[in-house]
Amino acid sequence: MRQTASDKVGNYLYYAPVQDKPLCICSGSRSNLHEVVYFYTISCDTLAVIPLICFYMEIFMYIKKVTISNYRSFRSFEAKLNQLTLVIGENDTGKTNFFTALSLALSGNQIDFKHKRLSVSDINKDAVIDFLTSFVNEDTEENLLNKIPKVSVTVEFGDPKDAYETALLAKWIVADGDEETYKIRYDFKPKDDKDLIEVVKKSLAGKELHEINWFTLPVELYDYQIVSVNNEKPIAYSDLKHVSVHSINAERDDFSESSSMKSNSIFTKLLMNTLSDDDKGQINSAYSEFFSAIENTDTFDKVIGTNEDFKNYDSIIKQLECTPNLPNLKNILSNITLKYGDEFLYQKGLGQRNLIYILILFAYYKSCGDTFNLCCIEEPEAHLSVNNLRLVRDFIEKSASNSGSLVQTIISTHNPSIINKLKISNVLAFTGEKAINLSDTPTKLVDYLRKRPNFDILKLLFANKVILVEGPTEEMLINTYLSKQTTLNDIDVIPIGQRGYATFLDIWLTLNKDNQIKKIGVIRDYDNSDAAKARHDAYDAAHDNVTVRTTTNYTLEIDLVEAEDNLVLLNGLFEMDGDIEEVSKHMINGKTARMLDVCDAMIDEHNPLDIKLPSHIAEVVEALS
Repeated sequence: MRQTASDKVGNYLYYAPVQDKPLCICSGSRSNLHEVVYFYTISCDTLAVIPLICFYMEIFMYIKKVTISNYRSFRSFEAKLNQLTLVIGENDTGKTNFFTALSLALSGNQIDFKHKRLSVSDINKDAVIDFLTSFVNEDTEENLLNKIPKVSVTVEFGDPKDAYETALLAKWIVADGDEETYKIRYDFKPKDDKDLIEVVKKSLAGKELHEINWFTLPVELYDYQIVSVNNEKPIAYSDLKHVSVHSINAERDDFSESSSMKSNSIFTKLLMNTLSDDDKGQINSAYSEFFSAIENTDTFDKVIGTNEDFKNYDSIIKQLECTPNLPNLKNILSNITLKYGDEFLYQKGLGQRNLIYILILFAYYKSCGDTFNLCCIEEPEAHLSVNNLRLVRDFIEKSASNSGSLVQTIISTHNPSIINKLKISNVLAFTGEKAINLSDTPTKLVDYLRKRPNFDILKLLFANKVILVEGPTEEMLINTYLSKQTTLNDIDVIPIGQRGYATFLDIWLTLNKDNQIKKIGVIRDYDNSDAAKARHDAYDAAHDNVTVRTTTNYTLEIDLVEAEDNLVLLNGLFEMDGDIEEVSKHMINGKTARMLDVCDAMIDEHNPLDIKLPSHIAEVVEALS
């Protein structure tokens, strides 16, 4: 089938099963997802009616880009998001700050409008210091105005799926070249720039740089607003409430945060969204009957009784009546205490409570079809056992893909199995200075990780020093050698189980090519392939922090036997009297078992075997040390 038209109507991509026929007229209506629908078009040159096949491609509304300026650790930061995004990074690279920044620009359940006023500690420290330093250096007023530390978080939406979603974003539409995007922005800035300049100038008069404390910036002169980028006008709460963020932090314990151990707010909202009008009426009626029962017990007569010391006491008391003071339904439902089996939920372990909370959260998303929900989960693996982690991982994968166009999920994690399950192509890697998408990850790597769900992709990306090897024999030899050294070992050895070094190097370089602190080595077998060797050697030549070495012979075992006095030592170990070929063959025939024997002998307490590393391995270890 050949694509003969580039026309795109709505969300339809059109293909014609004929060649070299220009298509000029097409029609049709929206189909179900993945359904093949037949259309007809007129060929301009023949006026013939030609069947046209349409494949409907579902496109979801989501936040596609976030730009942050001067918020906490972010001086200038931009991140591109997917419908499902996995945020990874080392500690203190800004993952938690990123989630909080999103809450500033959106309506959230944990950060309301009164909490969107920032403190000085929320403003990027370097930006504040640069600003205050400019006063000491007597910079021009123009430069001072330009250096005022202003916090902004811009959220850009894309691809509304239908008329409803378009209407949801319509007020925020921005022309961006030939395309249209939808942007809102949170600002925290001075009410008046020049007033701030004058106040700071007076407070710093006569002071030296070392006398200035950066946290003295007068944020009381600041205020926040959330605006539509297209016209810079404030956004009303009535508009913003339809775009909501729910952040679940790593230290969560949402079912036991109150003294009464009541249900959480999400469960209450879920009940409000899913109960029918009849159900709500029954609850209200039942609650009213509770008060009627109290009244029927002659409560006040029994409790207060009579007082013979006062003649008019009874007549006063009899004016009192017990009548229902019916709260609203939301307050009634919020006082529910959940049970799990034979115990209250708050009595269960933290991991079990968190599992239940995540399940309820996605059930809530399904119930609120009129709101765009951004779900941010920090470390879903926190507090979970292996079995519960597996449940959560699989549940998030299915829920994130089946929850509809009005749910977007962002997860931060340090767990390789979550990354491998939810695909590295969804990963957004934080380096502290920037966020790097791995959406272009080759399909073969994604498939490889799916087959090896416990492969530690985080170790590959974030270890300061890492060596890639083909299999366990190289891994055992190198780790044994390193364990005998007197210096601390900070080199990670990762067997990749295949010959796809180029793919892994490409991923590693995406994050680390400009970071000379990070180093990677590759130890590979020759395998009689000069072309593959040349392809891998090119990485070594192009990057100072990449070292690639190859065996001289076909495979590792031969090079190991040939190294220095290893032949004599290995003959003694295996009780042989063979030449290089014989001993090499002996090791190859029992690869892992024979290498284990070698490694055990190397660390023998009484008579350690002084095995030398083959030159290709020794050079890589030296380069990374």
